[in-house]
Amino acid sequence: MLKKILKYTGIVILLLVVLVLGFFWRDSVSDKYNITIEDSKIPLFEDVVIDFKHQYNGDKSLPIAPSALIDIDNDNIDEVFFGGGMFQEDAIFAYRDNKFVDISSEVNLQKKGSTLTTVGVVSADFDNNGFTDVLLGREDGLTIYYNTDGKFTAKKIDTPINEKSTPAGLTVGDIDKDGDLDIFMATYLKKELMEGQTIFEDYTYGSTSELLLNTGNENFVSITKEAGLDYVHNTFQGVLVDIDNDSWLDLVVVHDTGEARTYKNNGDLTYTMKPNPLTKKFAYPMGLAVGDYNNDGLVDFMFSNTGSTLPRAIAKGDIKDASLFNEKWILFKNEGNFKFTDTAEETKIADYEFSWGCTFADMNNDGLQDLMVAENYVDFAPNKLFKLPSRFLVQKEDGTFAPTEEKSGVVNPYYAITSLVSDFNQDGYLDMIWVNIDSPSLAYINKGGTNNYLQVDLGESVNAQGAKVTVTTPTRTLTDWLVSGEGLASDQTALLQFGLGKESTVLNIKVLLADNREISIDNPKINSVIDLKPQVKVQVAQEIDVDTETIEESK
Repeated sequence: MLKKILKYTGIVILLLVVLVLGFFWRDSVSDKYNITIEDSKIPLFEDVVIDFKHQYNGDKSLPIAPSALIDIDNDNIDEVFFGGGMFQEDAIFAYRDNKFVDISSEVNLQKKGSTLTTVGVVSADFDNNGFTDVLLGREDGLTIYYNTDGKFTAKKIDTPINEKSTPAGLTVGDIDKDGDLDIFMATYLKKELMEGQTIFEDYTYGSTSELLLNTGNENFVSITKEAGLDYVHNTFQGVLVDIDNDSWLDLVVVHDTGEARTYKNNGDLTYTMKPNPLTKKFAYPMGLAVGDYNNDGLVDFMFSNTGSTLPRAIAKGDIKDASLFNEKWILFKNEGNFKFTDTAEETKIADYEFSWGCTFADMNNDGLQDLMVAENYVDFAPNKLFKLPSRFLVQKEDGTFAPTEEKSGVVNPYYAITSLVSDFNQDGYLDMIWVNIDSPSLAYINKGGTNNYLQVDLGESVNAQGAKVTVTTPTRTLTDWLVSGEGLASDQTALLQFGLGKESTVLNIKVLLADNREISIDNPKINSVIDLKPQVKVQVAQEIDVDTETIEESK
């Protein structure tokens, strides 16, 4: 009898393995949607050398690899930061002579030591000296690498964090408009305390994220409870951004095995959670893209998810009511006043695969934001056999997204965490890096095209964080926000990109800063960088009309 039980148990296990592997194989070869797109709309890339291979300790570290874009020397060209795994140092690369070179020693990047893993990063000017600093999260808390004339000096922050939590994604902004940068620190359970990856309805399981108020003199205090943000849940990241156009930085929080939360800043150091399509439902929202994909002037959010990769019966874990589980990719279209509609189905992105970090950016300069989504999970055994491509989705004029990763030349065969996008070669088209964990990162230079563009460099001062930039042409209005934390455990560029297509005139640029000042520029020169760092950094509350001749840097 026992032999029969063992036999049938073995058969059931084998069938389950075959089922799971079948799902992975299907995903690795599936096109998902039958979408066509004109070749002229597809941006093409060529790979360039970037010699960084992340080292991952699966027993002790979270499965994320942090990265950031930082303009270290204020030349409008980003350098690239990679967080090192355990037994691996962090590194900074600069684009020189058509390749990326390690400049860690040039910029005096201090060593972190072999016992710590860098798990979160954000760039911002914390000391208001005009140079971008770096905030890093590790198992022992937060450290600021202060930048003085292109050289870094590290200083540890007394970080309020409980014994079971590890910092993950970071986002910064001036939440109370007092002129200094505050921090939202997402946290995740330490690796050795994790009990599973499909635990949804145990509301005591998880870590506690922190809202850290800057009280000056490099002092940060937790106001998490007082602010109404005290909860227990594993959280990969959050983003501070003005959702309802009232000039206060609201908060979007991404709960793994949970919901995406949208919190309104009440203007008095408290936040109120507002309902959205994921409220009191369950998903795996890990990555977060921030942008205005439909050009209506309101900030939208895309959340990654497990997608179609895992069988739904396995993915839903301990959820009792399966109707509350959403495994698909999610796109929050902002309807105004904290109202959102999930438009992932109508935009043709809902049914893709297991995904991580995601990024909105206009990669072909047609005035529509495209979507880069990282894929493959380093801790999933089937992913060692069946690799997903990581998605490069170009937005069409009808608002749907078409996969072009193969034609674009950016298929990623490794374990991706996020993409980084910036104009490294200064040709007006955004280039891209796939940041990978436990595998080499990949860099690509955009071959460009004939579309026009405008780039706005806000820098990283306190007034720039969360700033809203609106570009008006004779036929349309384009909007973007400077936010920290977009992607996953990463930070994007402070150089905001506006594709103009064949448009040859820009009527106005309007910048609404975090301190309520407004910068207005009429008739800026197209195909140029509008460098607003000095104007953004000004501390006097006033409306500024800028002479474009003094700030344009023609390419």
